[in-house]
Amino acid sequence: MKDLEKRFRRVIGGMQGNEALVPSLGDAAAGELFSWGEATAKHIVDETDGMEDAAAEEHMAPRLRALRVMMRAVGRWVGEAKTLDLDARQALWNRAGEQARVLFGDSFELPSMEMALAQLPPDADAVRVIAWLKDFIEEKSSRG
Repeated sequence: MKDLEKRFRRVIGGMQGNEALVPSLGDAAAGELFSWGEATAKHIVDETDGMEDAAAEEHMAPRLRALRVMMRAVGRWVGEAKTLDLDARQALWNRAGEQARVLFGDSFELPSMEMALAQLPPDADAVRVIAWLKDFIEEKSSRG
């Protein structure tokens, strides 16, 4: 149990110290995104229970990297929604989807960006958009 706690503290410390993850979000939206990232990182770390440190690092590294890249993409997709052109937003959406497949398996698919936007109210703030995306991904990933 101590190894898991130590691993988790190290992972979270790296995420909290990386302000590049969400530079364009306000505090509440950044908090929502970090909370989601923290819960996902905890799940990844928990999978290493009983592993030696080297094996645990090898298991976690690609998924933690994918989590950081996905968080950056989602943070920009949401935080810069009013300033990015459609192609740039689509590229961020695609990047988030690619990283979600690393995290949740090759069969995981985000809906099209158009479909996702259609499910959100036009006046949805950043916190609401992140919460919707988190719920969608968690529900879909739990179904396999």
